[in-house]
Amino acid sequence: MQAALLGALPAMSWIAALLIFGTVFLAGLLRGFTGFGFALAAVPVITLFLEPAAIVPAIPIVAMVAGAKQLRRAWGQANWHAIRRLLIGAVLGVPIGAMALSLLPANVMRVAIGLVLLLAVLLLWRGYRFKQRPPTGAQLGIGLFSGLLNGATAMGGPPVILFFLASPEGVAVGRASLLVYFCFLSAWSIVTQAVGGLVDLRVIVLALLMIPVMALGNVIGDRMFDRASATAYQRIALAFLVVIAILALARPLMAADPDSELASAERGVAE
Repeated sequence: MQAALLGALPAMSWIAALLIFGTVFLAGLLRGFTGFGFALAAVPVITLFLEPAAIVPAIPIVAMVAGAKQLRRAWGQANWHAIRRLLIGAVLGVPIGAMALSLLPANVMRVAIGLVLLLAVLLLWRGYRFKQRPPTGAQLGIGLFSGLLNGATAMGGPPVILFFLASPEGVAVGRASLLVYFCFLSAWSIVTQAVGGLVDLRVIVLALLMIPVMALGNVIGDRMFDRASATAYQRIALAFLVVIAILALARPLMAADPDSELASAERGVAE
């Protein structure tokens, strides 16, 4: 049994393994602090060393299992009113986004996402917040937009992240809501990838190896959040969104070939 598990692992140098697990730890720390960003931070680096077909299906498994402790506390703090409506919109939006991908190049949409995201971050940085909870129709619309982007570009997280960062309930509720929302997205990704035959022994072994590393990062990030001010949280979260926006603008140059490894990895990133 042990030989079979070891045989499922891809061959790599100890330096590559160190970089992979270091990335998992730092991405877990980021997720523990902000409530989002594990896949966006981890996948681009890890796929430099491992095939996307091996790592992309493992990421949601790692995120769900390693983040279970955080989820227990977030479950009671989360804004369920918004989460339910955002998820309904996202589920409806994914197939629309997939159809849009056949009509409009994904890289064009990524550039649009990057520009809109930079504008939204600028507004939030200057202090813009919702004065009251957006109506149900607006929440469904944001979820629909998130699902559409996820179906078309695999970058569906930013609209929901921006929504909760601008929420009048405060950063603790917003962060908890993000943890719960992305937990459901991870669960949906696991189901769809398993049905598609993408979850094999290699994926499970990689996930099992990464789970304790991400869990350690999660714990440290969670404790950092408890000690951080709301202002510090907002600044760090917005700074990471700026990085995402820059990557969205740069990806058309880095992944011009739709069959490249980077382009393949992007298809599995939801956060």
